[in-house]
Amino acid sequence: MLLAVPASSAPKATRPASNAVLVIGALHDLHPREPGFGYADLRSAILAFRPDILVLEVRPDELSGKKETPGRPEYPAVIWPLLTSLNAQTVAMEPGGETFKALSSGAGAAFAAMRQRDPEGAAALARLETAMEDSLLSYWGSAGQVQDATTAALAGGLQALQLGLVGPSYAIVQGQWDRHMADCVRRTVAANPNKRVLVLGSFKNRAMLEEAVRHTAARRLIDAQQWLDTLPAASSAALTPRS
Repeated sequence: MLLAVPASSAPKATRPASNAVLVIGALHDLHPREPGFGYADLRSAILAFRPDILVLEVRPDELSGKKETPGRPEYPAVIWPLLTSLNAQTVAMEPGGETFKALSSGAGAAFAAMRQRDPEGAAALARLETAMEDSLLSYWGSAGQVQDATTAALAGGLQALQLGLVGPSYAIVQGQWDRHMADCVRRTVAANPNKRVLVLGSFKNRAMLEEAVRHTAARRLIDAQQWLDTLPAASSAALTPRS
């Protein structure tokens, strides 16, 4: 027989060590659709961790200009306003400048070529991504679950299929992009052995970014799923993206 755990005995969030590293996967435009990990929950998690350094999934120019971030509405909704009161160093992990232009152009060309040679396959891939997101929204029940192995496995499977269907040129570009971000995370963590570092990626690449930390400073790494699920629920007052 399963017994309910009294609320008073539920685990409480522990104060992170002064040199802890936490990797969180944001939900981008899915935050408003996931009651267990809305914008307010993301904000509360960052404040609870109290990072000295935030490593963000943005380009350097997006960070310096606090720009709109297509596909990542959590930045204008949560991160940019939060930075005004959060005393933390910020690091952009995405490539910028000519590197960004070359890689994004290469990825765009690879997907365009696939749509030309296999429109049905391209459409099926898009449907699969939508189905994965809808399935995960049904599966998730908390901020911690967003960070779990099931989420990572589904996201990794979708990316593997994308790499296989879109082709070698896309695989090369995506590999360069991922290495750039992973290297940035490794450098930042290694260069700051006594500081608390929060890496904010995506639910789609969180496992890859966490692995980068694990190879650099495994003992400093916090279990994101366990830690997030010890936090109290955020205020029901929802944060919405700026128009």
